[in-house]
Amino acid sequence: MSGSAVPATGEQVSLYAACSASLSRKRLSAIALVPLLAFVLISCCGPAQRGVTACAECTDGDVDPSVLARRFAPVLSLHPGEPFHVIAVIPVLHPSRPLIAYHIFFDDDMFFAGRGKSADHEIAWVEYDPVTLKVADVFTLWHRTVLRTDSCVIDARLSGQRPKIDVQWGQHGLLPSGWHVLATARPRLELAMHYRVAKIINRLPRVSTRKPAVSFRGSYADYLTFTKEVRTADYIIEQDMVKAEHSLDFLRSRLGMTFLPKKEWPDW
Repeated sequence: MSGSAVPATGEQVSLYAACSASLSRKRLSAIALVPLLAFVLISCCGPAQRGVTACAECTDGDVDPSVLARRFAPVLSLHPGEPFHVIAVIPVLHPSRPLIAYHIFFDDDMFFAGRGKSADHEIAWVEYDPVTLKVADVFTLWHRTVLRTDSCVIDARLSGQRPKIDVQWGQHGLLPSGWHVLATARPRLELAMHYRVAKIINRLPRVSTRKPAVSFRGSYADYLTFTKEVRTADYIIEQDMVKAEHSLDFLRSRLGMTFLPKKEWPDW
């Protein structure tokens, strides 16, 4: 099996290279603040809303768009002790390609719990064959990098066309099934770093008391346990679906809350 990932930027490489197993607790606390500050600096203003069509008004050949969205809706595997909940899943169909973006929203994440952020936004994309209506490819967003594996595609074809995706505890980075065999070591290295941060995150200062901070209690092997199944199809509401190339403004309007902007499509 093979896999690929979009290379990290120079800034990301330097950030992750600074981490090692021998870091002291004080240095870990400082490192934990770096992604928090980086996220805060990212502008929350997405592109202007353009070409958004409600799926009640659009067609995709002879197949109802809502049928397509539910057919390929991923199955998420969360840690059994995941402290946050999926609150919405909004599919966005690409207007000219057989590609669906599944925008998955959690009520918070570990970096922002009690720090004023109102939702955590993650994305998985499923490309399908418009003739056979079978999964052609699967991509997931892993902390501003796109991941894919052959085994995720093969497994989806054997599992009712619904890809299986592991969800990182607390931060919700999405990992396609078979991610352990990715040629890049980035997810494994970052998971090890994030685990250490997750152990002490509740000791960092907060800017509000809206929600209690959380920290992970358990071994690293436990941290990599994904046994709580969540079917994203159960969260899909037909009136929330759209066909659009640029959808962030629609998503913010539909949810009535803020979230940090991320990729619209895997090749962007």
